[in-house]
Order: sequence, then C-alpha cells, then structure tokens
Amino acid sequence: MMRILYKTLASAKLTLFLFLTLAVSSIFGTLVQQGLPRERYAEVYGPGPASLIELFHIFDLYHSWWFVGLLLLLALNITVCTARRIPALFRQIRSRNRNGDDDIFRSAPITRTLESHGSVDEVEKKARTLLCSLAGEPVHAARDGKIYLFAERGRYTRLGMVAIHASILLILAGGLIGSIWGFSGQMRINEGASSNTVALFGGGTRLLPVALACDDFSVTFYENGMPREYRSDVTVLEGGKKVLSATIRVNEPLKYKGLKFCQATYGIAEASGFTVVMRDAATGKKIPVNLELMKKVPVPGTEAFFAAARFAPDFQGRGPALLGVLLQPGKPHDIFWIPRDQPVKRGGHVFAFTDFTARFYTGFQVGSDPGVPLVWAGFLFILAGFAAVFLGVHRRVWIRIGPSSEGKEVLIAADPGKNRKGFEERLDKAFRTIFAA
Repeated sequence: MMRILYKTLASAKLTLFLFLTLAVSSIFGTLVQQGLPRERYAEVYGPGPASLIELFHIFDLYHSWWFVGLLLLLALNITVCTARRIPALFRQIRSRNRNGDDDIFRSAPITRTLESHGSVDEVEKKARTLLCSLAGEPVHAARDGKIYLFAERGRYTRLGMVAIHASILLILAGGLIGSIWGFSGQMRINEGASSNTVALFGGGTRLLPVALACDDFSVTFYENGMPREYRSDVTVLEGGKKVLSATIRVNEPLKYKGLKFCQATYGIAEASGFTVVMRDAATGKKIPVNLELMKKVPVPGTEAFFAAARFAPDFQGRGPALLGVLLQPGKPHDIFWIPRDQPVKRGGHVFAFTDFTARFYTGFQVGSDPGVPLVWAGFLFILAGFAAVFLGVHRRVWIRIGPSSEGKEVLIAADPGKNRKGFEERLDKAFRTIFAA
C-alpha cells in the first residue's frame, strides 16, 4: 500500500493533472468576481449557481479549503519527485569516471581514433592540451597498460532542474502561506475618523495591529462629471501614536509592515447644509434657502412649506439628489426628487437643488500576504534554474591512450550535451592542430 502511494506521489502524471486542475480552477477565480456580498451572487448568477459558488467557496476561491488542498498535494508531489531523483543526480555529479570505461568509446555520441608515433609522455601531453581546450582540466587513470583521461564542463548545470523544482516549491509555499495567514478585505473610513477593522471578502472582520486615520479626502472631476483623481491623506496610528503620514491615490498604495492599503472607492458619508433656490414661476423671483433634513421652511408668497426629507448621494445614476416635500394647506403632501442642478416645478414654484456640504468617506482595499518573499525567492530560483538548463552545457570528453602496432592508439569519445555539429567541428580542428604539431 505504501509503495503504491509513494509511486503515485512520485508520478509526473499526477503533477500534470494537478497543474491542469489548478489552472482550470483559477479560470473560475478570474471569471467570478471575488469578495462580493453573498446576496450579490444570487442577484447576478441566480439561486442555483449562487449555491454552488457558496458550496465551493468560489467567492474567495484562493482561500478555499479545496484549492489550498490542491496546492498542498502539488507541493508533496514535487517534493517526492525531487527527493527520488536527487541521490542519483548527486552520484553522477560526484563521479569523475577516474578508472576509465572502455564501453564509452563505443557508445558515446562522438568518437574519433588516431595513430600517433610519439612517446607516451608526448601523446599524453597533447591529449591533456586537447581536453583543456574542449572541456577543462582532465583527471588521470591508468589500467592494463593504458592511460585514461577524462574532462567535463558544466557538470553542475544538472542542478538546474533541482533549482526549478525548488522554485516551484517556494512559490507554492508562498501561495499557501498567503492563503492561510494572509487576508484581503475592505476598510471604509469617514473623513476625520480612524479605523483598524477590515471587512474580509470571505466574510467576517479582522482587526489590524495598526489604525488608519483619514485626515482629508479630495476628489477632482473631468468636465463630463467623471472622477479624474481621488486621494486620501492618512495617518498610521500604532499604539495610539502617529507613526506615519502618507497620501494614497489610485495605483499608489501605502505599504506598512506587511499591510497594503489601496485606494478603491469613495462616497458621501454625510451631507448637510442643503441649498435650494425657490423661484416663483409667475414673477421669476428667486429666493435661496439653506435647510437641513426634516426642517421645513416657508415658500415665499404662499401658505405652503417646503422640507427636505432625504438625501441620495447618487440618484438613479444622475448624481446627488434631494427628496423634497411640498406641504400645502388642504392638499396631500407632494413628494418629489430634485437632482442637483436639475430644477423641478411644483405648485407654481420651481425648486433647484444647487449645493450642499459633504463629508466624504474613503474606501481602501486592504491586504496582507506574508508569502510574497517566498514567491520572489522562487522567481529568482526559477530564473537560475532555466539559465542553467537552457544556457549551460554539460560536456564530457574521454581519451584513451594505448599501444598499437604503429605506435600509440588515441581514442576519443565525447558527449557534447548540446550543439553536436558545432562541437564536432571544434573537436576535429583542435584534434588536427594539436596532434599534427
């Protein structure tokens, strides 16, 4: 049973299956907006799909139990695969083939044979020169009256795959740490107020070790009314003391002790001091009045009164609006919306909502991902691994010098690793140059 489990965990097919499953799962995490209120999913997708989203925790997919489980299984799979291959790999790296192996001169990708009439010392010296030019300083062995020389270059490039496997493990570890101990949510703070409470996207709240105070909020608009820039001037409070002041803009977040505050939204938290201009439709006379919610004022020249019942920051996508109530003796209350700068005629008067005093709130997306350093380390490891695998060359060259009927027989075997044609041309040229001298 354990052998079957070990074989399964060491399977490359399992690795491929897990990678594909994670990739497909991530598509759902991209298509389904993360962190919305639960009821919003029912509105957008309908009750059936919303229940599946709830069941599989797709609204916060990257922190879901099954996604974290897949990451853990992939990490275990890669660990077993790597551990299974490392011992043989290190034995190959440590082995320098000192004793010689006659089979290599028959099975190597490249072989050459040469007859030399010089002395053994002269031939060995030339052979060493050849090996140094092709692969590096050789090691020497002698057996059965024959001399064996071996040189290799780039033997540690085989560790490139280990580095790539390690990089994947580091990235997975960073992702797991972020999934388990990281968080993401929203924080809403009124101007002049502070908070250390984050509403998590997956539900619930989290208290931060620091508080954030919104000292000021400002927004500028384009001529068409679209916001051009909104910014929050904030102060970080730690233990009730001010430790940092900063400005947060869109795409210019604040980072402090592993926390990241991104400007996400804004809105009107409170409104007061509403200015309404009442114009007599017959005479054209205008009278501006300043009023508060649920406070009535007389309508000039009549026995009627006007009151503001409610304020809407964005009425039907038309901007701020005031819910007005016209109270006329002996008549039902006339209730109507007055969008800002869009006058409304009622009871012989035209009512125009022109201005108000706003107190804004600013909304931040707050997150912490303690696994990011490991992800960056994994990124560096994978670069090193790819450099070793694709740019490095593991080249091995063997030479055997033995007696022959005409003097000395020189056999050459080589495994170029890459670019066989180019290496053969270089070998033949060096071969002719050195042994012809």
